[in-house]
Amino acid sequence: MASPQDIVAALSKLEESLVERLTTRFDQRFGELRLDVNARFDAFEARLERLETEYQMIVSALRRIEESLAEDRGERTRLKSEVAELKQKVARLDARIRELEARLGED
Repeated sequence: MASPQDIVAALSKLEESLVERLTTRFDQRFGELRLDVNARFDAFEARLERLETEYQMIVSALRRIEESLAEDRGERTRLKSEVAELKQKVARLDARIRELEARLGED
């Protein structure tokens, strides 16, 4: 029969072995988890960068559209002014034509 010291030594050795195996298994699983988390974070970061790039492209396109609209507004204002001026000229020409027709009718 084994002495109590032998039993304690065997249990201590068994405990060390269990702790070592558990520690190894924990380190392995934690390492796998860390790799998984890092991979997911890298994928998330890549998506975020892609979204930021697309956002910047959209902002640039929107600025170009706004600039174009501002130019169009200016062009529209200029055209309205020109149309108003042309209407005045047509009205003056129409008045002169009526005046000339009236003179011709008098003769």
